[in-house]
Parts: sequence; C-alpha cells; structure tokens
Amino acid sequence: MRSLRYGLVASLAVLLVAAACSKSGPASPSSSAVGAPVDATLTPSVAAPRPVAPANGAQIANLAQPVTLVAQNALVTQPGGATYSFEVATDAAFGSKAQTKDGISEGSGGQTSIKLDALPAGKEYYWHVRATAGGTIGVFGAAFTFTIGPAIAVSAPVPVTPANGAKVADRPTLTVTNAARVGPVGAISYRFEISATSTFSLLTVTGTVAEGSGQTSFTPSVSLAGTTTYYWRVTAIDQASGTSSPASATQTFTTTVTIDLHSVIISYVGAPNPADWPVTATIGAVEQDGSSATPGNMCISFATTVEWPNIPFFGDPDVPVWANQWYFANIGGKWYGGPGEYLRADRGFCKSGQHTNEIGPDGGWISPMREWAPKPGELVGFMMSTPARSGMRSTDQRSNIVIQPWFDSSVALAGARANRR
Repeated sequence: MRSLRYGLVASLAVLLVAAACSKSGPASPSSSAVGAPVDATLTPSVAAPRPVAPANGAQIANLAQPVTLVAQNALVTQPGGATYSFEVATDAAFGSKAQTKDGISEGSGGQTSIKLDALPAGKEYYWHVRATAGGTIGVFGAAFTFTIGPAIAVSAPVPVTPANGAKVADRPTLTVTNAARVGPVGAISYRFEISATSTFSLLTVTGTVAEGSGQTSFTPSVSLAGTTTYYWRVTAIDQASGTSSPASATQTFTTTVTIDLHSVIISYVGAPNPADWPVTATIGAVEQDGSSATPGNMCISFATTVEWPNIPFFGDPDVPVWANQWYFANIGGKWYGGPGEYLRADRGFCKSGQHTNEIGPDGGWISPMREWAPKPGELVGFMMSTPARSGMRSTDQRSNIVIQPWFDSSVALAGARANRR
C-alpha cells in the first residue's frame, strides 16, 4: 500500500510541475504562428527593430531633407499595439541627441517610418530605434549613420543693363552681375524672364543661359513689340542640386521702334544693303513736308566723324556728290528701303521733290516702295550714307537710322509737327 501511495503522489507531482511550467513559460513566436492561443496575461518579449533606410553610411544632400527613417518592425510575442522610439544623435554613444521621436505607431507592411525635422547641414548623424509593446520596453537595435551634405545657397543676381527705365531696341541685351554662392555649388545657369506685366503672370520671352565670367547676358531671339514697356528679372540656378536663387530685383525698359538693316528688303535697283557698313555719321535732325503745296523738301542734317569723299556724279566732275538720303517703310509688317536722292557737297542737306505721293523723281524704286505713299503720322526711317547706287559708290559708310512720323502739312495729324526732330 505504501508503495502504491508513493507512486500516486509521484505521478501527481509530475503533473503539477508540468502544469506549472505550462502556466509560467512564454509562448514562442513559432507557436503563435501556427495558431496556438496566446495568454494575454503573459509579459511579452520584444526584439530590437532593425534599421532599413537610409542605408548605413548614406550621403544625403542638404536639399533632399527632410530625411525619413525606416525600420523593420520588431518581433513581439504579443502582437498588436507596438510603438517605436527613434533617436538621432551626433555621436555614437547618443549622448548628444539631435532629435527624438517617441510613440510612433507600428506601420503596416512590416515596416515603421518617421519623417525627421530638418537637421543642420554638413554633419554625420547616428540613429537607432526600439519598440515598446504591452508595457515591455525593448532594447535599441544596431545604430546606422548618415551624413547631411553641406548647405548650398545662391544669392539673387544683380541687374546691370539696361538701366531701369531705359529706352532700348527691340532685342535688348540683358546683363546681370553673377550671383554670389555658398557651399559646393556646381554649374550655374541663369533664367531671364521678360513680361509685359509686373506680376510676370504672362511671360513674353524666357531664356536660360550658362554663367558668364563675372557677368551673364541674354539677348532675345525674337523682336519685342515697339514702344512698349517691359519688365525683366533673372534667377540663378545650381544645376547639380536644383537650388534656385531668389529672383533679381525687377527692372523695366521701354522699346523704341528700330530697324535691323540685315532684315531690310532693299527696294531700289542695284542698291547694296549697308547693314555691315561702319557707322561714321550721326543724324542731328530730319525736317520734311510731303505736302504738294510745298517744294517737298527732305532735309536730313548730319555730322561725320571721318571725311566722306566727293565723287563725280556718273563721271561728271562738275557735279560732285558725297551722300545719299535713305527711306525705310514698314509695309505689311516688313521693312523695305533704299537710297533716295544724292546730296552735293556744296548744296547743303536738303533735296526737293519728296512729296507724299511722289517720294522721288527717279524711277529706280521697285515694288512695293514704288507704290508707297506714306500716311501722315506713319513711322518712317531715315538714314544717310556715302553714294550707294549702282555704279556710284565710294567708301561705303553710313549714319544711324532715325525713325519719326511722316509729316504732310496739307493733311497733318494733330501734333505731328511736334514729333519732328
């Protein structure tokens, strides 16, 4: 009997021990993975999360901030409700913390992330993360490092020309002093903007050019509208980082009507195009009256910086000539022109017979100048040159071009005379 009782007691003891072990031992992740029940009263185990991104030792441009830290979710024996703490420091011992992000809810898809606030540039940082679940605070995992690159800054360019409020040609060259910069800036380009509105809500012309030496310039490839006020500004851009400067101070200019001789259609038989002739004379005034009741004088006074020689008029030494008057007309949106009357050196700056409906008595004009009759107030171009008709050329020099309204006292527009130079 005693032997039987001892055996029963021993068996009971084994069962109790087994039950006790079952009660107090934690459930393993593998047991929960196959559907074994988890006792919520047990203290969970929390493994350290693993850093994922940025990769260890990553180099991050300052402009790429803010940095997002990503960690692999921790293994927790009691799933659900885990939160994460991220620490960023400037030393490996995490004695000088730059940022701490606590209470971050566990993310889906097996990873948890947090976006940092902007960090000071030009530094190396250490980061690690830990998880908390069911009152159990886990340990920090391995530390990763990343480096924020140096700060890059580009200042606004400074406008140089045209001066604010200047009157310019229809294709002005805009120039700025190059932008100051801080940090490892790469190649700088400059974006020029021209607009008819001060808000730049509608851009008329834009152009981006590479940085020049000390100054950078841009010339529009299309002509701007004449007698129009435009606004312009410039932004400097570091191509490598994408860093842009503030826009320069806004400047204005007003276009005047100009004539590009390279695009003028010469409308006089045998006449050359003087586009590339040196400008050695300046027109002082243009006085004309196209009324048929007058002699139709065309007077273009000018001064030369070098002597223009006299040449015989078609071989006649008794008729020395030294210059030609030129007309330019805008017909159908294109400029046409040619040399009109000759000037004799001994007879001043005027030639008669230049009436509105009879520009010149000679028959050398071709269409459409041959049929052209300028309207009072119409803008007409005037120029002087050395003799410039077929068989009558000397040193191929010219003056500037003056553009002003055509005047005809018989049908003059109000104020037209006041516009005469």
